[in-house]
Amino acid sequence: MDIKQCYIGFKPLLDTGAIVDALTNDPPDCRWRLIRDIYRLADQEDSYDLTLKIQDRLNQVQDFRIQSRLILALHALRNPVYAEGYVLVKGKGAFHESDLKSITLRGEPRNLYLRQMSLCPVVDFHVHPQLPDMKLFVDMRLADVSIGVILATDTDPSDLDRTSIRDSLYRNYASCNQSRWLNFEQILSHLRVNLYSNTHVTNKDLAAWVDDYPGILYGFGSVNLSKDRTYVARKLEEIASLGLRGVNLLPYAQFFNPSENDNIDLLFKYCRATDSIVVSHSGCGKGPFDILELSRDSNPKLWEPVLRKYPDVPLVLSHCGSFSAFIPGIWLCEALKLGKDFRNVYADISAVEWVLENDTIVREIRKTITFDRILFGTDYPWPLASGVSLACLVSSIRANRHLTEKEKRKVLGENAIRLLGIA
Repeated sequence: MDIKQCYIGFKPLLDTGAIVDALTNDPPDCRWRLIRDIYRLADQEDSYDLTLKIQDRLNQVQDFRIQSRLILALHALRNPVYAEGYVLVKGKGAFHESDLKSITLRGEPRNLYLRQMSLCPVVDFHVHPQLPDMKLFVDMRLADVSIGVILATDTDPSDLDRTSIRDSLYRNYASCNQSRWLNFEQILSHLRVNLYSNTHVTNKDLAAWVDDYPGILYGFGSVNLSKDRTYVARKLEEIASLGLRGVNLLPYAQFFNPSENDNIDLLFKYCRATDSIVVSHSGCGKGPFDILELSRDSNPKLWEPVLRKYPDVPLVLSHCGSFSAFIPGIWLCEALKLGKDFRNVYADISAVEWVLENDTIVREIRKTITFDRILFGTDYPWPLASGVSLACLVSSIRANRHLTEKEKRKVLGENAIRLLGIA
């Protein structure tokens, strides 16, 4: 099976029959491994043959997770990704052909980007790995991003069938305006789709990305804290065995209140023992979860009792408490106050980079959490849907009129490098 010459160091692809069998029979928690390979399929005849076989198999499977994997494979086949003039090197990243000719891959440091970081490294602390490797690494290259922190998402549509969660959602939804024209069963159907969207990346999938690009990607696993203690303990063991750097939480989509959850101590004791970092979504969610009443568990203030018990475990508030399509900046004040009260609190600006364009907010950051604990993040690839490139987001920080040059360096990379313990 032919492979485009723009890929170097990758294993040959399986034949089409073996690919379909693997897509059907691999464990459901290996969702992206074969999809990433399919993006490298260059032969049109093989692509057509594989499409027919996947469509036939799609009619035979019942598990929605397997169906989702097959649909992702069809999407990859119908939307091949090529970057004119670029080569993707396994373990190294993307390079323009002209750059590749002038370097020797053997003997170079693991992260060739680090060689070119100069005085201002750039770390994207909030990346969802759901696009082809070629696209991700070319975008990183064009934006001068040296390191990406990629996040897993342990969310489960079957949680909506649990009585306690369903009843809580019903009470919260009944109090919002949307309930007047969209009944509860309808909103539940939207929530189910959201909980297993393309952003759903398992710990094993995430670890495979990190293993393929060590030193360039750092991975944060995920555990659903609303599950029973045995489940949470098993997931934490998995995260440790995979060598992931921390734990990503989504309180609104994992249906837990940080100040009341029974598994919080288990998580934070694990992080203390393993020197791991906790990343938690703060602000409303996307899609149906942008309804305030359905995202209350993501209010940063709910972390206060946990932080009092664990002042030595770093907590990163994704979106700086500000994500909301309806109420931008919804819990920004709560996030900044938490950062002022607890030195182990950080915040990333993913999807809310506008907070640094407001002089009043910048002054509040200096007085509270300070720019020693603000992290650059993009929520990649979400900005691409609005036509905003990764390079544009980096450039906007570098051109920011409200930040000093020292603050820009801290936000773009220095804070993240210190937090991750990168030499």
